[in-house]
Amino acid sequence: MLIYRLLLLLKFVGVVLFGGGLIAALVATTSRERKRAVHGVASLGLVVTWTAGYLLTLQLNVALTEPWILGGLSLSLVSQLTLVAMATHERRTVAGVLLAAVPFFCVLVLMIFRPRWPGVDP
Repeated sequence: MLIYRLLLLLKFVGVVLFGGGLIAALVATTSRERKRAVHGVASLGLVVTWTAGYLLTLQLNVALTEPWILGGLSLSLVSQLTLVAMATHERRTVAGVLLAAVPFFCVLVLMIFRPRWPGVDP
């Protein structure tokens, strides 16, 4: 039970890092600040989140094919790639901001509500 709680804490820290890096990248005023937020904070947060999440699936014996896991992986990747593209091209657009922020919010919803395949017992 202690390992589960520590992994949950680690995943939470990763999500906070990713979210903080996302917000910092979106409000950064210089290209250097934006790149530091994306590559130094958000990317680290994503790696921590994915690693802790994977270890949690092993701990709880949950399949990686659950819709909330697949959706979370896909949407967090979309968000991260959008942040990297904005940092690389050194410009922010409304579409880019939405393409980074909305998937992140959807990931949070999936992590909380955890939808499952119909007909599969929890």
